[in-house]
Amino acid sequence: MSIDKELQHQIIEQLQEYSIFCILNDNFTIIHCNTQFESLLGYKQNQLEGIKLNDIAYNTSKEAFQLIEESLTDKCLWKGELQFKSRYSGKVWLDTTIKPVNSDKEEKKTYYIAFFINSSDKRDLINRLKQRAHRQGLIAILGQVSLSNIPVVDLLEQTLSVVCGSLNVSSGIILELAVNGRSALVKASYNTGHIHTNKTVLSVHNDNMLGFTINSDTPVISESFSNEKRFKIPSSLNSNIYKSGTCLVIGDKNYPFGILILLSETESLRTYDEINFLQSICNILAEAIYRKNIEISLKHERELSRRYLDVAEVIIIVLDTHERILLANQFASNLLGYSQQDLAGMNFIEIFIPDSHKNKARDNLNKLLHNQPIDNENIDIHGNIIPVITKSRKLRYIKWRSSLIYDESNKISSILSSGEDITDLLDYEEEQKKLERQLSQAQKMEAVGMLAGGIAHDFNNILASILGFSDLAIEALPTLDTKLHKYLMHIRNSGLKAKDIIEQMQNINLQDDASTQAIMLPTLLKSTLKMLRSALPSSIDIKLNIQDDMPSAYASASKFNQLVMQLLINARNAISGKGTIVISLGTDDLSTARCLTCGEQLNGEYAYLSIDDDGPGIDKASLTKSLSPNDSSPSRSGLNTVNEIIHTSKGHLLINSQKLNPDHSRTGTQIKVLFPLEKASDTHNYSTTNEIDMACILRNRIMIVDDENSVASYMGELFRNTGFEVSVFCDSIEALNEFKKNHQKYDLVITDQTMPAMTGDILAEHMLNINPDLPVILCTGHSSGITKDTVEGLHIRGFLKKPVESSELLHLAVTLLSEQQH
Repeated sequence: MSIDKELQHQIIEQLQEYSIFCILNDNFTIIHCNTQFESLLGYKQNQLEGIKLNDIAYNTSKEAFQLIEESLTDKCLWKGELQFKSRYSGKVWLDTTIKPVNSDKEEKKTYYIAFFINSSDKRDLINRLKQRAHRQGLIAILGQVSLSNIPVVDLLEQTLSVVCGSLNVSSGIILELAVNGRSALVKASYNTGHIHTNKTVLSVHNDNMLGFTINSDTPVISESFSNEKRFKIPSSLNSNIYKSGTCLVIGDKNYPFGILILLSETESLRTYDEINFLQSICNILAEAIYRKNIEISLKHERELSRRYLDVAEVIIIVLDTHERILLANQFASNLLGYSQQDLAGMNFIEIFIPDSHKNKARDNLNKLLHNQPIDNENIDIHGNIIPVITKSRKLRYIKWRSSLIYDESNKISSILSSGEDITDLLDYEEEQKKLERQLSQAQKMEAVGMLAGGIAHDFNNILASILGFSDLAIEALPTLDTKLHKYLMHIRNSGLKAKDIIEQMQNINLQDDASTQAIMLPTLLKSTLKMLRSALPSSIDIKLNIQDDMPSAYASASKFNQLVMQLLINARNAISGKGTIVISLGTDDLSTARCLTCGEQLNGEYAYLSIDDDGPGIDKASLTKSLSPNDSSPSRSGLNTVNEIIHTSKGHLLINSQKLNPDHSRTGTQIKVLFPLEKASDTHNYSTTNEIDMACILRNRIMIVDDENSVASYMGELFRNTGFEVSVFCDSIEALNEFKKNHQKYDLVITDQTMPAMTGDILAEHMLNINPDLPVILCTGHSSGITKDTVEGLHIRGFLKKPVESSELLHLAVTLLSEQQH
């Protein structure tokens, strides 16, 4: 079917109007193009004619056009996509079809017709889809990265680099808002030479770009900083190189983390896809930062909880249901002797509970796991106490409290046990009980001492009469009556021994700090051993070697008894309660020895007390430890106390042992304590009348006051026989009344201390108020409150302890009267 010329003409007009085409000669020069082609490229009519096609093509090389020409010479179609330069819109993508067209046979020329379809929109759509897919991929990748353990700072830096590269942005900044919301610190930056990370701080105000962003519900996009009227641009962002910017809040608007800022060197806007991309990035960062903060907070809470557990001064242990340790705090670690890591996995009951308490511990654990009550018989006044054995094999007593820990399915997962170390408390309570027993014993001893003191007082009065009248009888005897004299001397000597015993008993029961005085050690030692022998086991053989006729030595009677007791306990411990102890008492010249503790060179003769045991001996290290005030070892107990006592009496200490001196033949240990001997010049031997100043006797009158009639009578007879005028009173009130009436008649007063109506010191005080120069001699048989020092403070010039020696009493009286007269 053929088409008539009219129809052909209409078709050509339609193609001319609605198609895009041009006609090229064989040099690809445009010889004709329709209006649509010219308009598309921004040219007027006939402006493209004579221009080669490759001159208006964009980014298409000559080699590419040569390939097009070669394909067309084969009289084939060429189809492809070419980009052309548009005078207005920049670049235009055109789907192109070029077909050769031959002229009539006479011309024999080849022409080309090129048809075009505008594909720029399609191209843009494809590019946008590619970019969207690319950005979605970036979002997915950043989301995965944010879930890793990457630090927040690194995440911010990497994200900022990806965003700026993806959007072809010049620079980027991520700010962290301060708690007060008035400033923001640069936490990450990209391609910003003048803005430094972690150093640059930007101010946030309601009228500047940052404050506007915080208060905005949508991202803030400034197309041109120079034309911005809504807010001020921070000076650090409004540099010469930045022309526009985009700001988005990172995190919830009410509690934002910070702000994402993108800066461009050109004035530009962000597309809808780009804004969605940036918001997704901000959401990822917000979630990552929130998650990291939660992790840090949880880690901090765990660390804080662990520190709380470690600083708590109680044992905290978590066990699984198989007795294994899951967790132990630092206090438990320190007490048990293992590190916290080493404790993990140990079977607590098997390793740390003594065998004697394992069954009890397991029974309590089993009842706890089955919600059964623990028997009261397993609990003492302190609670559930089960001891533990430490790594150093020490036993510590722990008061336990336990509770169950349940998992999410409400099943028992572990047991939490807290323990309080009450070992020191129990030791303290035991010490308190010991002190209470000692206090009770001390109270008993005080009662015994009071009773003994009362007995001593009465017995001293009896002895005063016995010794006094014995002295008077001896004075009155004819010198030739030797038999009666012998009998009386026996009576007197027995009385003197009784006096020593009573004096020693007083010193033991009165004061621990009894004064040092010359005493007969043999008598004192025998009486002490008699009291202490029953305290030693019968398996110990005690041998005595006592020099009975040794002179007196300076010592404290009460301290001497304590000294003997400590030495015997020391020897008993050294031989473990079985063996031989030799006790020796005598005198010895020790000029070649030195004191073990003070190092003083010994000079002359000393009284000594030695305790020998047949134990293993003592070496230098053990001796040094035993002499330490802090020594608590039972093997050589009390040596430090012995050393203190003996040096208080100006004595010394010697210890002999084979371990101290390998050349020594001794197999055990000898502890020897030394006492100074009484010098001959220290003794007083007074006669009754031979040395008396007779002038004093004739001129003086004496008042004697004693509630014991026999003692008062003896003293009266003693002074009358000597030639004094004597007035004797058995009532202190009667004596005071007499003195008030006739005080000028009395030159000397001798009074007893303990009297029922008025004691001697008070009587003396009243008399001295009347006559301050009156010589007063105070005699006492037993009084814990009266000593030589106290009577001197009362201006009493003489002090004697009953029973007094007749010669000593006369000598003191005459001495005081002589001093008074001169």
